[in-house]
Amino acid sequence: MNDCQIEEEILGNIILNPSSIDKLVITDECFFEPQNKFIFNLLKKQYKESKTIDIVCISENYKHLFTKYKQNEIIPKITELMANAMPINNLDYYQETMFSRFIKFKILESIRNFQNQKITTEEMLQDIHKYESMSIKLEDNILNQEEIYRLISSKNKNIDFRFKVLSTNANIQEHDLVIIGARTGIGKSAFILNLLEDLSEKYNCLLFNMEMNVKQVYQRLVAINTHIPMRYHDKPETAYQEERIKDGCQNIASKRVKIVSSSQSISSIRRAIINETKNGHTLVFIDYVGLINSRDSKQNNYERVTSITKELRQISLDYDCTIFLVSQLNRAIENNTSNQKKDKLPKISDLKESGELEQSATTVLLLHDQYFDDNRSKKEIEITVVIGKNRNGKLGIVPLKYNKDNQRYDELKLSAKEPNSWRKE
Repeated sequence: MNDCQIEEEILGNIILNPSSIDKLVITDECFFEPQNKFIFNLLKKQYKESKTIDIVCISENYKHLFTKYKQNEIIPKITELMANAMPINNLDYYQETMFSRFIKFKILESIRNFQNQKITTEEMLQDIHKYESMSIKLEDNILNQEEIYRLISSKNKNIDFRFKVLSTNANIQEHDLVIIGARTGIGKSAFILNLLEDLSEKYNCLLFNMEMNVKQVYQRLVAINTHIPMRYHDKPETAYQEERIKDGCQNIASKRVKIVSSSQSISSIRRAIINETKNGHTLVFIDYVGLINSRDSKQNNYERVTSITKELRQISLDYDCTIFLVSQLNRAIENNTSNQKKDKLPKISDLKESGELEQSATTVLLLHDQYFDDNRSKKEIEITVVIGKNRNGKLGIVPLKYNKDNQRYDELKLSAKEPNSWRKE
């Protein structure tokens, strides 16, 4: 069946069964044949006004609409459509076919506009994403008792990492958007590299690194994997160190890690994610939101981050991925002079640049060094992880040990004297 026949089948069904208009989700944009589009709008207009389709009334009541097309062209065609019409048992199929054709046409149109230099690359990619994400949901979502029970009782796929207390209570799940916030110098880049090094055993991991060069990223990953400080990488002091570093390189090479180290726009990030998710569920690490370029140069920083965060959340829902997004905290937190530890803890309202970070996130993890100034010269410190927002689990505080030399985070061993090291805020 060609394109014109599909359109005419839809029109014929409307004439035979006017109430089918109530079930239509396609618009006149989906009709490519001009006369068919005109007839479609005529039928919809009459049905809206009188709840019926009457060819005689169309001829009498809508004379004023016949400007581009003559009545002696359109009325005979409507009559022919009615004479040839057959009841359609699956109207949804015809609508989906027409809508799919419309989407393909719009994508090709955008590509042609790019080839003719009418739009930029970013505008073309934006169009393609917009049209690819459009859909008409026609299937009924009516479930029976067994299906409802199976749906609500099925377990979501959790993402478990080696920090057991944090993993259990944060309860991060596939398709989440996880915001990781900290002030400058706390170790947020090291934290996501620890997650990546651990989780890349089971998942495809994609890192958008916009703060370090590739060498620095791999140095940190090898140090995390081997526990050997980075200063020994170019000049090992012992044969054992050299062997461990080589083993670490092999371990990292065998993991499912892809690193993109360059300036990125939200369009290039989306494109890379779509490509990577073809290989299965992908964990995406972005360091950090403030460095992502905007497609709109007129946006201020707040608008840019808001737009980017909304789009990243949609990407995590539309594609087979979970996103870990790094953000900085407002500097105002540094000016808190209170001696109360709890008062010094960062809050989700301290996230820099946009309230959308808090709004779109499923989970917000805030890293905090209580004794930041005193710890500058120390190699091993305690970092507090505040679970500030959590749609899937608990809020609270988890302490971790951070070794600056090898960039490794580890759980603190809880002694008998400290049974409440995990506590709720």
